[in-house]
Amino acid sequence: MTVDGHHRIFLRELKRFGTVWRAATRCRDAAPVKTPTGAFWQSEAEGPGWHTATTFEILAWDDLARADMGRPVRSHLCGSLRAIVDMVTSGTLLAYFRTSRRYGFFFLFTYLLLLAFWAAAVAVGFVVAHTLAPYLGAVAAGLCGVMAALACGLLLMRWPGWRFRLRQSLDLAEFSVDFARGRHPEVDARVAAFAGRLRAVEAAAGREGADETGVDEIVIAGHSLGAMHAVSTVAAALDQDPDFGTRVRVRILTLGSTTAKFALHPAGARLRAAAQRVADAPQIGWVEVQSRDDIVSFYKVNPVTLERATFAEPQLAVGDFTQRPLLRHVPVRDMVSAATYRRFFFDVMRRHCQCFLASDIRAPHDFYAYVGGPFAFDVLAAHLHALCAYMAPDGTPLPAAIDADGRLMALPEHGRS
Repeated sequence: MTVDGHHRIFLRELKRFGTVWRAATRCRDAAPVKTPTGAFWQSEAEGPGWHTATTFEILAWDDLARADMGRPVRSHLCGSLRAIVDMVTSGTLLAYFRTSRRYGFFFLFTYLLLLAFWAAAVAVGFVVAHTLAPYLGAVAAGLCGVMAALACGLLLMRWPGWRFRLRQSLDLAEFSVDFARGRHPEVDARVAAFAGRLRAVEAAAGREGADETGVDEIVIAGHSLGAMHAVSTVAAALDQDPDFGTRVRVRILTLGSTTAKFALHPAGARLRAAAQRVADAPQIGWVEVQSRDDIVSFYKVNPVTLERATFAEPQLAVGDFTQRPLLRHVPVRDMVSAATYRRFFFDVMRRHCQCFLASDIRAPHDFYAYVGGPFAFDVLAAHLHALCAYMAPDGTPLPAAIDADGRLMALPEHGRS
């Protein structure tokens, strides 16, 4: 997806967030402002007694993805074959099933679908050859059969393969192997550059103070494969500057994470080290949202230990990130209305994407609560029901006081920017 595509989605979802939570929202930039690593735009959200201004910046690498997907067909076929052989012989596919059986079947589904398409194409080829043999002879009929099989296979790859995102899934599987083995240095370079950008923003905020810069906190969010990029970015920033995150609050939000897909590969040592590096940094708060409805991600898997996950208690003290990362389970069916969930129930990729979209009801998880809501990241992270726990039906923040255990935090009287 291009930066412009992300911007269009942001505008649509920010408006939905405002409608649901009775907030006035607007994007101050009509178009994305280009940066060396992507682009940014600024937005505002305002409700009774609060106002939030946000700079939303994208790490873009769609140019790298499109170049990779634009390779010749032969390269794609060879790469897909190499990827599945690597996954099997390295033990990675077995590790998928051992760690998350659902994800193992999802990963294998791509290749089973590919096999089914070409098996059907070969069957068509045999029927054509058998039918034409009495009229054209064995050789000519055989050639017709081969041509029919190729035409049928390519047609199935285009449709319904397009609907199943078959080519994208095959490319992603190939990318997973190649990235784990360090064969995509251009992606590593882009992530490293984004880490430099992140350090510059954090240093400026800490040097000038929040009152001048307006930066109260920095949230690095990553969805699906992007969760790995988010963690890798913060790890690189920490390697470059161990004090990163001490001058202004830095938090990570990973959603529908597929980090384990790379980390479980024997060659993914640097990715495992990056996750551990972030988890070991006490100044960095990290929340991971998982859902049992999302078969594209690794549900009930700790992205650092790669073992069975332990979800956090529903309510914690504000700022308590003892569990690193702090794991929250929010079903996709609880993020949207029942009618909306029924509409995309069979679209597994749409379900996978819901965790970074706005909800059409007041839901326990809403990505845009972190982006433009009135409360700090730590306040939302402390409660399983996040914004629902702190907002009245009319959009007014509840006057919740901190109890003896520091479990709730009220919005300051002057609001937050």
